[in-house]
Amino acid sequence: MANLFTLGFGKVSDLIGKLAEAGLTAEMAEEIRKNPGLAEVIVNSLKAQSAFTLVHGLFVKPEAQIARVRELNLERGWGIADACFLEAEKSIPKWPEDKLVVVTLVPYLDDEKQGRKGVERTFHELWEVAAKQQHASLRNDVYDKAGPDKLRLLKGIEHKPGLRWEVIDMGSQRTRSPEHVRSSEKSPHAGVLASAALHPQWVKSIDGENLPYIWAPGYEVCVSSGDLGDQWWYAPRLGFDRGGRKIWLHYKSRDFSDCYWAVPSFVRE
Repeated sequence: MANLFTLGFGKVSDLIGKLAEAGLTAEMAEEIRKNPGLAEVIVNSLKAQSAFTLVHGLFVKPEAQIARVRELNLERGWGIADACFLEAEKSIPKWPEDKLVVVTLVPYLDDEKQGRKGVERTFHELWEVAAKQQHASLRNDVYDKAGPDKLRLLKGIEHKPGLRWEVIDMGSQRTRSPEHVRSSEKSPHAGVLASAALHPQWVKSIDGENLPYIWAPGYEVCVSSGDLGDQWWYAPRLGFDRGGRKIWLHYKSRDFSDCYWAVPSFVRE
């Protein structure tokens, strides 16, 4: 980090003004000047804030993600081999500067014996973890028992169990619909849910304006449409109700678009 003295007089003056607005008095400032221990307390308190512990103040750093996924692997019985974690430690990608681009460690789970297939298991497990990170959650009931008859990957995407780093632009293709921009090569699916599970501060910051609501464009959802029968014309959408402090997972016709929504895409080097 740069030395404080590189800020310049104008920015230092502005900083003093902000501290004064927050209630710092001349007497307090003089006490801090005379007592270095107080300055250390203030700086350490600032360092503990998410703006300094998280990437762009939103995203958990890669090393902490690896540790968290290790914990979840044990707690939830995911069965991910230790070799996968060792490889993840060696292959952390460079984090792009764009503040809406996230580097996420995505677990792709095996099929359960006599149970859910890997695609559905991964979907449900990551949503449950993401939901537990927030005060409340809401998921459309079409997902409650979503198996291959209700949820699938976009044609051309293959589910490969293991751990993979994904670099995803969560602000891309804003105002576009998934129908017109998604593809098997560039559209994330489990990575969107893994991001919600591993980066709870990002989820809490989603407001539709500064941080858009997002699609999970690599998935397709089947919904009964009356006389038309079951239609694979929908895709999952994830957002946050800041008033109710609630993460939610809905679905919408894949040709819908507006200015509050982005269609995430992979960032390729």
